[in-house]
Amino acid sequence: MGGNRRGRSCDRSREPIASRRVGPSRALLILLVICASAFVVGRPSDGRAQSVEDGSDAGIGPAGTRTILDLVGRHLKSPDAKVSDLRRSDGAAICGSVDVKNREGLYTGPRGFVVDLVSGSFDRVPDGPELLSARRGSDYEVLERQRQRYFRLCLN
Repeated sequence: MGGNRRGRSCDRSREPIASRRVGPSRALLILLVICASAFVVGRPSDGRAQSVEDGSDAGIGPAGTRTILDLVGRHLKSPDAKVSDLRRSDGAAICGSVDVKNREGLYTGPRGFVVDLVSGSFDRVPDGPELLSARRGSDYEVLERQRQRYFRLCLN
């Protein structure tokens, strides 16, 4: 008789899940998991930068800012890119800075970029290691052209 000491009241394996009582700490944990899941699912996943950090978008206008943020998100694939220092240049060119996270999740530091609102082109200033690690001469030429374009249009 003494083989099963637990008794029926403690054996929950046969009870339907809906009838089980959940303690307050477990209920809170379940609620947090549900809310966190809703937050992650609700976040934009299109790689779009969320906002301009310093309010410099006021001089660009909402349509231009939206185009810039879309291009930054599309080219850099960083949903948490920090865009700042937006300013108009020649014609439809907009200059600015963008800071993105590396593989370790750390921001790498702001780098300049040029956007052409008419053509939809986006060029970010390559850093030294990018220029030095260009595999072919044509890759280097593209990166150098982007760098020169930024210098010509944005550094007056």
